[in-house]
Amino acid sequence: MNNYIECNLNNIKKNIYELSIKYKRNFSDITIVAVSKYQEYEKINTAYSYGQIDFGENYIQEWQEKVNFFQDNLPNLNWHIIGNLQKNKAKYLTDKVYCLQSLDSVELAKEIEKKGKFEKKLKVLIQLQVDKNDQNKSGISIEQAQILRDYICKSSKISFAGFMGIGPLNAETSKRKDLYYSFIQNAKTLWNETDSNNLQPILSLGMSSDYEEALECGSNMLRIGTAIFGARNKL
Repeated sequence: MNNYIECNLNNIKKNIYELSIKYKRNFSDITIVAVSKYQEYEKINTAYSYGQIDFGENYIQEWQEKVNFFQDNLPNLNWHIIGNLQKNKAKYLTDKVYCLQSLDSVELAKEIEKKGKFEKKLKVLIQLQVDKNDQNKSGISIEQAQILRDYICKSSKISFAGFMGIGPLNAETSKRKDLYYSFIQNAKTLWNETDSNNLQPILSLGMSSDYEEALECGSNMLRIGTAIFGARNKL
């Protein structure tokens, strides 16, 4: 298993490096989030031992179990919540969350403001709609994102760090690239309308099957699971 995950990580990093040159991107600006949903603890520990520090979880209960297991052994691990978060689960968010990537409503933001337990502001990404015709993916419209962005910027508990998107599963490459370019441009427009102090937004777009298109279009954070760990097994 160790050799398998090490080889996968090395191959992905090598590929991203080559794609960065191809698309005139800065390799050091690209972050890989290893999607560890349903993955065995041993696999997460192995990936961490080979330098992977950012991990993405979809479900609060599973994330809590992993935090409790790893918190003493892997202190520098960054947990990203990347799955849809129900409002009644906001009370479980703590400083152990490095970034909530799936903030998609003002109502959820208000619930986090009310019930989140943080000593410092929680870094959040707005989950922006990629394809309005894709009924299988959540995400907020560009119009509603403006309202959510303005709420976050006034919040005392959450900090606006960028945007996340989930692309359509079965789109042709040309259509997906058009959608991704549009997503990136909309995200940058929304970001530039804020007092960002010249910081660059996180643009979390692209997974195991489509990260080349995402990189070409401007993503700087890739959520990669299967290509690192292999197929998932429910815990």
